Amino acid sequence: MKNLEWLKTWFSNNCDGDWEHENQIKIETVSNPGWDITIDLNYTPLEELTIENDVVDNGDDDWYFFDVKERRFHGGGDLSKLDFIISKFRELAEGRVYSL
Repeated sequence: MKNLEWLKTWFSNNCDGDWEHENQIKIETVSNPGWDITIDLNYTPLEELTIENDVVDNGDDDWYFFDVKERRFHGGGDLSKLDFIISKFRELAEGRVYSL
């Protein structure tokens, strides 16, 4: 399953009539240019997870980051990294080992 389809399924599986009213997935653009993704993790198996990561910066057109703190996954990257960032969240949600 492709990562965006997987993310839609993950969100749908967490919707229970209440959860979706307070928890969101936000995918936005940033002026670098690039992407910014925030996924609320309240009341999911990931809510207690904390991961600190630095930005991987290989130049203006090749950068990304992600972390998990305060019950939120946050990731960002250059224009080519949208699918990659979603894949990092997918790895976490599926319990696979992640790596920068």
